[in-house]
Amino acid sequence: MKKLLRILPFVSLVLDAGAQAVVPVNIRATNTLEHLFDFNGINNADLLYGIPLPSGKVIGDTYLDTRWKNFSILLYDKDKLIEGYPARYDIYLDELEVMGRNGIKVLKGDQVKSFVWADSIMRVPVYFVNAKDYKNEDNVPFTGFFQVLSDGSMPLLKKTSIGIKKADYNVQLNVGSPDDKILKKVKFYTVKEKRVVELPGSRKKFLMLFDEDYEKIEQLVKDNNLSTSNEDHLVTIFQHYNSQYNH
Repeated sequence: MKKLLRILPFVSLVLDAGAQAVVPVNIRATNTLEHLFDFNGINNADLLYGIPLPSGKVIGDTYLDTRWKNFSILLYDKDKLIEGYPARYDIYLDELEVMGRNGIKVLKGDQVKSFVWADSIMRVPVYFVNAKDYKNEDNVPFTGFFQVLSDGSMPLLKKTSIGIKKADYNVQLNVGSPDDKILKKVKFYTVKEKRVVELPGSRKKFLMLFDEDYEKIEQLVKDNNLSTSNEDHLVTIFQHYNSQYNH
């Protein structure tokens, strides 16, 4: 049996040298990213076998994305990398399903430090880090994974969670739905004083997150007509901050 796990050498991040990056250096490695676009996936015998499909009629799915994408997966175990596998992430079960030659196998989320997939449309890497390594303002660790939308001293993190809307069909009135519906909820966060905080809905409170750079970011928002509730606009704001005002 060929050994498929190996450790990549240290690779420098393309970030300000003084910034505390969120994405691990070895998940950003050039040869790791090259594997994302290689669709010759191979089997990994160290992974566990798949789980049975859930029972009951529901509308929707629990995957971050139902499409199979090429992943590079960084494990906690000695920072080993599993590279270039078609995979997808189940939010509800906190599991990565990995497609090998012998079928679908499962990797538990708590074994995975970080993973990256290739966006087939934009041809750019999409990074995720394990949320259990971060705590909220009440010192409680998160679960699942954060998508890193902007990296740097003040990262922009996105977290998708699963909610269930129960069947509410009323026979007498013939209204409502007879099926349970799976809903995906998105929240955005940043890191302040080593704690992950949710971005506030208030524009003023949002701008206060940037401390002494408040006025600079406020001017950026005004000049470009940016909305603090729009994902693309948030990426623009945090990318600008992390490149211009990193502390």
